[in-house]
Amino acid sequence: MTKAKEKLKQQKSWKSMLRRRKEISKFPCFSWLMNTVQEDPTGFIKSKDLLAKLSALCNFTITRLGTRRYAMLKNLCPRVRCSNCYEANSGRPTRTTCYRGITWRKCMHKELKTLELEDIRNHLPPPAVYLSNTVAVPSDVVCNGNIVMKQILLCDDKWKLQIRGVDIDLESLGIDPTFTPDQQCLNMVIETVQKVRLCMGVSVDEDQSVPFKEFITMTEDANSENYVSRAKCCLQVVGWYSCGAACQQCHKAYKDYMEAELDQDTSTEEEADPVEDQDPVEDQDPVEDQDPVEDQDPVENQDNSIQVEADPVVDQYNMTAEEIDPVLLDSEDKAELILVFDKAFPNALAERELLLASQTEFNREQYPCGRRWDSKVIGACIKLWEESPQSYRALIDSNKFILPSKKTLTCKWNNYGSEKQMLHCMYQVAVDAKLPACGWAGGIIYDEIAVHKEWTFKLSQVETQVTGWIETGMEGFHICILNQGSVSQKLCSRALQVSFLGYTGFRFPVCQFPTGGVSASELHTILWNVIAALNLWGFQVDFILQNGNKENHSFIQSCFNKSGKESRYCSTNLAIPSTTIIHSQDFSHIMKRLRNAVLCSGHGKGFKRVIMKNGKEIVWKHWEVAVKWDRDVNDGALCENITDAHLAPTKADKKINNVAEDMLNKDMLLLMESYQCSLGDGSYLNSTIDFLKQTSTMIEVFRDELGIAKITDIRLLKLRKVLMWVQQWQRHVMSEKPIETDKQCSMLPVWKFLDDVECLLITFNDICVKHLNQFPDSMVVPSRFNSDGIEDHFRKAKTLYSGSTIKPNYDTYNKTVIQNCIGWEQYQKLKAVQEIQSEPTGT
Repeated sequence: MTKAKEKLKQQKSWKSMLRRRKEISKFPCFSWLMNTVQEDPTGFIKSKDLLAKLSALCNFTITRLGTRRYAMLKNLCPRVRCSNCYEANSGRPTRTTCYRGITWRKCMHKELKTLELEDIRNHLPPPAVYLSNTVAVPSDVVCNGNIVMKQILLCDDKWKLQIRGVDIDLESLGIDPTFTPDQQCLNMVIETVQKVRLCMGVSVDEDQSVPFKEFITMTEDANSENYVSRAKCCLQVVGWYSCGAACQQCHKAYKDYMEAELDQDTSTEEEADPVEDQDPVEDQDPVEDQDPVEDQDPVENQDNSIQVEADPVVDQYNMTAEEIDPVLLDSEDKAELILVFDKAFPNALAERELLLASQTEFNREQYPCGRRWDSKVIGACIKLWEESPQSYRALIDSNKFILPSKKTLTCKWNNYGSEKQMLHCMYQVAVDAKLPACGWAGGIIYDEIAVHKEWTFKLSQVETQVTGWIETGMEGFHICILNQGSVSQKLCSRALQVSFLGYTGFRFPVCQFPTGGVSASELHTILWNVIAALNLWGFQVDFILQNGNKENHSFIQSCFNKSGKESRYCSTNLAIPSTTIIHSQDFSHIMKRLRNAVLCSGHGKGFKRVIMKNGKEIVWKHWEVAVKWDRDVNDGALCENITDAHLAPTKADKKINNVAEDMLNKDMLLLMESYQCSLGDGSYLNSTIDFLKQTSTMIEVFRDELGIAKITDIRLLKLRKVLMWVQQWQRHVMSEKPIETDKQCSMLPVWKFLDDVECLLITFNDICVKHLNQFPDSMVVPSRFNSDGIEDHFRKAKTLYSGSTIKPNYDTYNKTVIQNCIGWEQYQKLKAVQEIQSEPTGT
């Protein structure tokens, strides 16, 4: 009994010691050493004093510094050394351990000034630089001609470290990721990052053929040229106590490669031996005289050498299922296996059960392409990949589990995107974001992008899908048959994107359709079906935002019995007849068309009209002369943003919002007024200045990020004055009867365009009134009232795969919708649900 008690006591003490070590390992020891000690050639610190401070912070008694912590101290202060010193103790000298070459760091008691994240770039100590919202610290390593940078990502209270795109685990290095925005903490973070050791890879010969070979040099020594082999999943850093210059992953990858090369060379030499050199079969001893195989020792040979059996996985493609796994499990065995698993792991997830149960099936498969993964297993693997792609790759390479490859996961992600799945994802994102009640209300915006006419085949066991045809629903297909008088199928040349825009800024792509240039009848079917589907999922649609396209005008007119202006562009909601829908216009498109109207106004070749207001001309020459005067006279230009692309925009420049708005904003109004004052008689610019006052007011209001919380907001009053000015301009021009009708039209921009300007000014006021009456505590942000989100997504879709000058095909565009609009991290989370069985929550 006494021995048993002593053994039990030893086990408890051993467990408590392991628990203490685990808790101590989580302590950011390196950051503590950085803040506590500093290098001093003449100083020294006693070991017991250093351990006493460390023990007080860890709440454990630490008797020695240990190899790991001493390695941290050595990397922090390279000249530190451990030695013995003697101190008087009751008149008798006592030997104790001390660390020479370091001393205590002085603490700063004065108050530190708090730095804003935007001002950090002005307070960076050398050699740190500020690059694209990150702080970059150059290292002394040059890889393939490029200096390896250590990137620091600063957040509100944390900081992260990235090296060559890999996130570094700071806690495993004993570094505290806490960040306070002051100069002392910023200097400490940069000093810590400079101390981090980079993985240099495994040195190889110049002629040696290895995967992921790199050329490494040091900035301090130009002659230190070396070729190294690096693992695909390199950790990029090495530990403080590591003796080598490469991380564990690089060592393992190089070792595995060399063993594979050795095995391949050995097998090649055995196959090259001639058959005639072997002894004849008849000269050998008979089989019955030999010892049975089962009686021989499988491990030891006569020369006491160890025999390593061949890996059965190597020849699995030439073996039967029974030879690979002689134990075949039926359905009853699988049920018993799951039952045993439930008893062993009572709180395990269902996905983990399926993952482990699937291993029994896939171990018998001869070929990897014969594996069929369950959607729930795919979802569990996607969660693992989301947590750490590097760890997931390492788990696959270890051959301990048979898991789906990255290519398989990507194929499952690309099959995602049907309308029902998109609506379900939209609902889940809104729930996870905890949107308020007003956030579930908003409108829909739509636009088209040109795509390349191309077929795309998707092969599967069930069917072969062909994408690239025009598909706008069954009703659109039947309308096309009635219009053409025949049944035909054409390749799509455009993609229609429909997105939801909430009052709180919540955006989500609802659906996309391959079209050949959508018609008004197709829009009528598509948009009302989308509004009905959104209502079933609990989303309220108050308005439809569109541009001034011809088909869009026809669609708006089809929603009214008379004209939209008489009904203030508010029609009955055909999906929910008890509610109404407001048809509004895109502000960004309106401003570009206003600039284009003035751009075409003038005398001479290439000008289509001369815009007039109160007998004065509004021509593009006024802008050109004013900008030229600003550049010649003023040392500091009033409009610094104006370039030649603003004055003579190309076809691509005309699509940029800033190029149009810079010519119509307050700065341009100030420039035109200043130019008028410099002239003796500048009355001919009165109409141009009056025109700029209205456009600058619209830009000021619709680009304002401050929300409108009351119906009596001064900005709504400003827009009403602009509306009255536009209507008065129309009435004044048309009231001049002696002038011919064609000439009257040339004195104004296009009539339909002026209707769009009125539509925007009328409907925005009505939308604010409607929303604020329903949700008095919410607000409407004017800067969100545009289709810039879709335009930005279109640009990303072009540049993601093929470049900005090449149009994507519809299949490529379809893949980029979720990635660009939702975000890649959220996209991975939503991909975990492959078979959606939930139903809409609305009524």
